[in-house]
Amino acid sequence: MQIRHAKPGDEAQIALLLEEHEHHYGSPVGRGAGEAGAAFLAAAPPGGTMCLVAERDGQLLGFAILNPYFPGPNLTHGLFLKELYVRGASRSCGVGEKLIDGIRTLARERGDTRVIWTTGEGNSGSQRFYDRLGMRREKKVYYVMDP
Repeated sequence: MQIRHAKPGDEAQIALLLEEHEHHYGSPVGRGAGEAGAAFLAAAPPGGTMCLVAERDGQLLGFAILNPYFPGPNLTHGLFLKELYVRGASRSCGVGEKLIDGIRTLARERGDTRVIWTTGEGNSGSQRFYDRLGMRREKKVYYVMDP
């Protein structure tokens, strides 16, 4: 299995993964709804959003979507993991762990001091996964503004 940056040519598979992701969290999106997002992720502008994909035998099994942020502690920079998703049939096969390893490698290469993310309060599966990997929990309040 290879962890790499999304690239042009990945759009169709990323679109399907994005749509599966939305269905997984209960959002009723139609076929083709992920196409615009996939095009953005496959050709993201330098310095902006990044998408790592897990690929095996030409098939994308999952993704991690990350955004740089500043400032972090002591005016350092870091990454915000917006989404980590592994296709249902590929769960419990090490794909998530490989994506986390890829995120860690990317952050070290960039000189980021931390990677932060959230999970839904009721998303116990994701929480067990991150706890098992030894990730640190912090008590924060998460706000959302709908403009």
